[in-house]
Amino acid sequence: MSSIVDRVRQRRLINRQNRAIDRAWMTAPTQSMRDEIAIFAQRRNI
Repeated sequence: MSSIVDRVRQRRLINRQNRAIDRAWMTAPTQSMRDEIAIFAQRRNI
């Protein structure tokens, strides 16, 4: 039973992180900062 709760909690955390990354990417003032955020997001998912 706890594995289901853990899975839901993990999915919620990932969704929150994805929203934070999207928000940071949208508000990045320069293209190089967007590139850095994209690289960070790719590394995090591995």
